[in-house]
Amino acid sequence: MHKTLDIYTDYLICQNSYATTTGLSDLLCGEMGHNKFTRFFNGTALGSQDLWGYIKPEVRKNEKKLGRILILDDSIEERPYTNENEIMCWHYSHAKGRHVKRINILSCLVGAVTLPVSYKIVHKEIVFYDTESKKVKKKASMTRNEHFRNLIKQSHINKVLFDYVMTDNCFGAKENLEYINDSKKYFIIGIKSNCTIALSKNDKTQGQSQQVSSLNLKDGQSIKVWLKGLESPVMLIRKIFINEDN
Repeated sequence: MHKTLDIYTDYLICQNSYATTTGLSDLLCGEMGHNKFTRFFNGTALGSQDLWGYIKPEVRKNEKKLGRILILDDSIEERPYTNENEIMCWHYSHAKGRHVKRINILSCLVGAVTLPVSYKIVHKEIVFYDTESKKVKKKASMTRNEHFRNLIKQSHINKVLFDYVMTDNCFGAKENLEYINDSKKYFIIGIKSNCTIALSKNDKTQGQSQQVSSLNLKDGQSIKVWLKGLESPVMLIRKIFINEDN
């Protein structure tokens, strides 16, 4: 299976025009018929565990070099003209500030060389009638945050070595941070400027809080704070990144 998959993915990477199994067979001078690839994809339901079985030897070989960081993120693949189904459906885009028709994939990578160890394609399999908009809509039986925690749980089951979980602020829910803490791991996560914090445990107890935006931190400066809803303190660090337009 892995050999067939490797050949086909290499073909997709190097192909700069319309990719077909017939074209791949021609490229291989007929050594592998196009029917072999067609049967492979029609009869093989590949999933996250198949990915782990494929990548596990590489992860084990490089465990000491991977930096012990688990990186979780979601990505989108927009398909505005594709027929809608439970995978290809409407998801909210934080980048665009609106819903777009797309495939939503949560990925789990390990280490500085970012080897993929698991993933989850978001399914919106529940159809319901929205009385407010008077439209038929779809929703998922599991939230993205639940998928997020399950990906971390699966990494524990697969014995992936990591100490830190790195993600962006869209996964900064209290339940996620508590789950990481309870797993005896650390998190590195961006937070929004309107996030509510307390500057001491006493301030937290007395309900004295302020927004992150009110702090006058310099680039690289850190301070211990208490996030709203989280019992353990966290280290808040301001880091300024300069993009192409400065």
